[in-house]
Amino acid sequence: MATNPLAGFRVDRAAIRFVGHDLQRPECILAEPDGTLWAADARGGVMRIAPDGSQRFVGQHADDRFARAADPHQRFMAGTLPNGLAFARNGDFVIANFGTDALESMDREGRSRVLYDNIDGRPIGKVNFVLRDSRDRLWLTVSTRVNPWVDAVRPDLADGFVALADQKGLRIVADGFAFTNEVRLDAREQWLYIVETTGKRVSRMRVAADGALSGREVYGPSSLGTGFP
Repeated sequence: MATNPLAGFRVDRAAIRFVGHDLQRPECILAEPDGTLWAADARGGVMRIAPDGSQRFVGQHADDRFARAADPHQRFMAGTLPNGLAFARNGDFVIANFGTDALESMDREGRSRVLYDNIDGRPIGKVNFVLRDSRDRLWLTVSTRVNPWVDAVRPDLADGFVALADQKGLRIVADGFAFTNEVRLDAREQWLYIVETTGKRVSRMRVAADGALSGREVYGPSSLGTGFP
């Protein structure tokens, strides 16, 4: 077997520095070649962080409900809540909106529209993350359809799924995951790696040419220990 390049990896704390300030729940961050960063922002859009450190919020309007909520749980139960981000080929943003339960598109001026908010005739559920592949297909994770979603944060529930949006539309390609979170493709786009947050594991599935997934297996430890990956 190939040597794991991460074996023995350690973080040098002295090398860590802060980038950005006054952000609101920057769940996902995208980087451009010139050093520009785009962070998901709970006010309803993204924060642009320039290489010189200057910042500019981009969104239709700034929603302050997340910041105003006194109850930590209530922060996640109402209003918009951009979560996962991906670049569209034209530079627009594709946003998995955990608050509005929709996959959205937003240009760099803050104009947005809903791409998908239902699947198979039902509300789509808690949209968590979106990933664009080299063929411009969108891989979407939905953590749960339980409402309120906080009731799904338990190890005995596995109603999360992975959906694929391509020229055929949006369809579920794998389900039965314990709070589906981020996904990643390998370099050849032959495997999809799926984080199961309440399952405390990473699963992977083989990707067919048409986007079908098969051969589900746990990748790495069956339990990643305490906390939620």
